Amino acid sequence: MTAEAQAFWLQWVEDAFPELDSRAYFLPPVYFNRVPMTRHPTAGQNIFVFQSAIGQAGQINRHKVNPSASGRPSIPQLPLIHDSDIRDDAAMQRVLVCVQKMAEQNGEVLVGMTQLQFGQYLGEPCYAAAAAQLPLPANLPPALPRNWKRGDFDVLLIHRQYGLVVCEVKACGDNVKALNMSQEVTNETIRKKVKQAVTQLDKAEAMLSHLVSDIASGLRITRTFAFPNLTAHQLQQAVSGDTHLTQALCRCLGTADPADITDLCLFSDHLSDSKTPWDVSSHVLMELGNWWQRRVAGDGADILMTSALYRTLVARFCGPATSVTVPCTSPPRLSLKTLHQAVSLTGECYSTLITLFPEQVDLLNTGPPRLFLSGPPGTGKSVLLLLKGRQWLRCGHVVMIVSTGRWSRAVCCMLYHLLKTEEVTPGQLWLLQYDFTREDDVLQAVSDLLQAVKEGSLYIIADEAGYKGSSEKVFPAVFEAKLGQVPRLHLWAANCYHKNIPPGWQVEYLTRPLRFPPAVVREVEQDNEITGDRTVHEYSERGVPDHTDGPPVKRLYHEGDGHSGESPNECVACGREVGSFLHSLCIGVPVKAQTSSTTVIPNGGDATPPGLQWRDVLVLSLDDPSAYSGMVTGLISAGIPVQVMTDDDTEDVAMARSDVVWAAGGDRVRGLERKVVVCLQTGGGSVRLLNMSRCTSQLVIVFPNGTSSAVCTR
Repeated sequence: MTAEAQAFWLQWVEDAFPELDSRAYFLPPVYFNRVPMTRHPTAGQNIFVFQSAIGQAGQINRHKVNPSASGRPSIPQLPLIHDSDIRDDAAMQRVLVCVQKMAEQNGEVLVGMTQLQFGQYLGEPCYAAAAAQLPLPANLPPALPRNWKRGDFDVLLIHRQYGLVVCEVKACGDNVKALNMSQEVTNETIRKKVKQAVTQLDKAEAMLSHLVSDIASGLRITRTFAFPNLTAHQLQQAVSGDTHLTQALCRCLGTADPADITDLCLFSDHLSDSKTPWDVSSHVLMELGNWWQRRVAGDGADILMTSALYRTLVARFCGPATSVTVPCTSPPRLSLKTLHQAVSLTGECYSTLITLFPEQVDLLNTGPPRLFLSGPPGTGKSVLLLLKGRQWLRCGHVVMIVSTGRWSRAVCCMLYHLLKTEEVTPGQLWLLQYDFTREDDVLQAVSDLLQAVKEGSLYIIADEAGYKGSSEKVFPAVFEAKLGQVPRLHLWAANCYHKNIPPGWQVEYLTRPLRFPPAVVREVEQDNEITGDRTVHEYSERGVPDHTDGPPVKRLYHEGDGHSGESPNECVACGREVGSFLHSLCIGVPVKAQTSSTTVIPNGGDATPPGLQWRDVLVLSLDDPSAYSGMVTGLISAGIPVQVMTDDDTEDVAMARSDVVWAAGGDRVRGLERKVVVCLQTGGGSVRLLNMSRCTSQLVIVFPNGTSSAVCTR
């Protein structure tokens, strides 16, 4: 049984990680943070509201939850997140990003894992019989303390040449200024954390030696520490007077000279800036490379680490019998091992879950009858309109969804169908579509809406209202004048452009990114509408952690052999390259058929995110593409079910009904969201603001010929 199971595990990792012998993989592929949130009943459903984490005083800024008749909260609370959890996540993410970049830069062949609990190793119940015959965390040798059965590997690297590398990460030092700690207290705090790290690293090495004892007794295990918020000098200053601690550090690091300690650990000196952890400069890569040579590579390859042993180790630690879990908002815990799973989960976190900031919930409950929402894309404007529409419908009002032009057709259609639930009575919800660039349509809209007035009241939702440019008003003067005569007019509208908002309206500017991860935000915020023309406000700091930085942006270039035409949209080769990447995400492959899926364990076990489908993908260009363009032709030849969007497809695209990849001009899909968005960049126009902002997870950018990576990245 064990032999058969291990053969299956080997085949599993070969299928899940096809370039296992030539590149680095990390599990999870992107780091997920613990985010403090609470459930809150709004408009008849539970939403998630971001909160402050519990501080050192044990206090938390929780949004008020409506009590039930018994006086107890009617909504079960989510696990509390402490400020220390957030600091630990930030430190771990910073180390991970830098190590990933270094591995990529150096061409290291390894598999890295973060925060792997000892009990998760070969812990899947369906493989218990096979795993029972192997060394497990539960059956440590008698000589080791019993409490060492529990713990985790902060960072574990399985290297093709150098064996195993285990790193203990400590976030101490980042709150020294905030707490106004004296130097003496600071040093004592650092020493306390270092002592904990030594014990935890001893446990990790002992556990590793035990787990591989049946296949690689004596395999090299390199131990190290990472202190992302300390300089080497700070650590040296703190431990210099503690002989026992200095000796313990030397023992852990395998050196007799205390002066070597700071050379063998990772410090803030070696890492990216804590404010921009994703920006790993050439200087940081050089520092990391020097550290890697001193700590890991300097002793040369381990003669025990053969190709067969490397695959066996990866099969055990990363295969289907071992869980790799990430934080989630509710059970079951999610197992995450491959990039396509990370792409799916990121999209679920940012678009499937309805999350708001506390002030947005307050706005829903206390906002005025007439309100204009403005701010850059992805800040929650459409979500608020959706929830406001639900509030009005639940109160029995007739609600009109008004599209003011072609650019708002899709999002207004989506709002209409999301609001059209079984509770909505016939005639209570209307979708009205106009083109406010035409005077006849404006007059028709005025006539239709005035006829809908009921007992002096009128309720209107208008998303993507107006278009853009300072000379074009959101609502024409006659529309404003006629509807302004309705005694109890309720009109909530939204648009990212703020220079042409009607005078006299209350305006709320939403600027905290909410609907897509930082990796996408960093691309969108470079648009000239934000940085140059300033017709759209800049993004502001979130104030709470993101779920994840998101999958790295995939960059493709319209250049090289086989490429033709002046732009990616005209190039068949570009279409094939995009198609190849989409296939690598296992899009359209049923979850049960994916080699990277795990068995879903009932009763609170681990589960994988939903598989990606073709309907999760958009291919966007500046203008409407042709069904005969090179890009579309290339996608079809790569086996991608792609269709070009027309006016007749608006409802289908808005609700993602057909399981196909839609190719469209970005203006057609304003307000919609997809997990995977392919943006065809052009030399003469920007697609960042409207096109890239449609992406809630994996962004793919195809750059035109002659565009260098130095220009494209930030």
